[in-house]
Amino acid sequence: MKKAYICSPYRAANATELDRNLAYAREITRQAVEAGFAPITPHLYLTQCLDDKNAEERAQGMAVGAELLTLCDVMFVGDKYGISEGMTSEIALAKEHGIRITKMTPAGYRIRDAQLRL
Repeated sequence: MKKAYICSPYRAANATELDRNLAYAREITRQAVEAGFAPITPHLYLTQCLDDKNAEERAQGMAVGAELLTLCDVMFVGDKYGISEGMTSEIALAKEHGIRITKMTPAGYRIRDAQLRL
């Protein structure tokens, strides 16, 4: 099974945007599972035990995510709500390691479509 790193925004200006971003990450993660990938979505679970507002803990979470990313075969980028600072660094790392990057836009593009090209 191919491993897929899910890259989508986490940080938000308010609770409503945060809920939206988390729902979007869950949506992409679900698509990855349904398409036969083993998804890795660190911002869904690391933020449950690390405080993203604490600079040291955010750095720890980003480091863990970076390590996990290097183990993946593909990165699915969900940029429906823009590209955050954290996403920018993850995308750069994926490029450095030669990891295939597939954007989830335009609207309606699904991971199943990307799987055909892997």
